[in-house]
Amino acid sequence: MQAMNINVKLCHPDAVMPEYKTAGSVGFDLAVVEEQIIAPNETKFLRTGLIICVPNGYSLILAARGSISKKNLILANGIGVVDTDYCGPNDEILLAVRNIGAEPYTVQKHERLAQGLFMPVEKTEFEKTDAISETSRGGFGSTG
Repeated sequence: MQAMNINVKLCHPDAVMPEYKTAGSVGFDLAVVEEQIIAPNETKFLRTGLIICVPNGYSLILAARGSISKKNLILANGIGVVDTDYCGPNDEILLAVRNIGAEPYTVQKHERLAQGLFMPVEKTEFEKTDAISETSRGGFGSTG
């Protein structure tokens, strides 16, 4: 499979170009540009120093790296979704990071907290209807 060419602007002098750490990685790591202390139950928006231009037909998904759970950190919004039109001169990728631990956590400069994945997306057209399936599943664990 041929790699896509993605335009990335480094908008901070300490920004780190995204990179895949292994040949089998599906997500590329995103590092923060400055040290920050996150207090317990606090959320901070951490700068990556990157503007990433997402190609048409794709979305950039921002997900937590597995290692942040050992640090009592989470991405506050679960995952982030970056659209194709978020590519202006001030559209830096920020990570909303929350400390769910009991102690302050110091995020180090260049610490990798999230990963990005390019996912193909398809636009849909929605049609109002009264005809739906007769099957009701119940939702939220209804199958056991």
